[in-house]
Amino acid sequence: DYFGQLYEWAKELIQRGLAYVCHQRSEELKGHNPPLSPWRTRPVEESLRLFEDMRKGKIDEGKATLRMKMIMEDGKADPVAYRIKFVPHHRTKNEWCIYPTYD
Repeated sequence: DYFGQLYEWAKELIQRGLAYVCHQRSEELKGHNPPLSPWRTRPVEESLRLFEDMRKGKIDEGKATLRMKMIMEDGKADPVAYRIKFVPHHRTKNEWCIYPTYD
């Protein structure tokens, strides 16, 4: 299981200004050219704090994601890297409530 390592890498991306915590709903992200997130320029320290809140289960499922600052080959901006899911994992049980998307 690589949850711990992936989590540390995600924090490193936030620290480098390459990822941020976003509160857009999934419906707002659909379509060919959704607008950039209003939280894209959120301060690093705030995203780090919110990502930790996500990890600790302090934010409800669907209320925040971690997004990477990048434009993909298909033109879509800022893919989701982590989601909150209050579902036990088959190996780690309830240790984690944030999951990488692996998309």
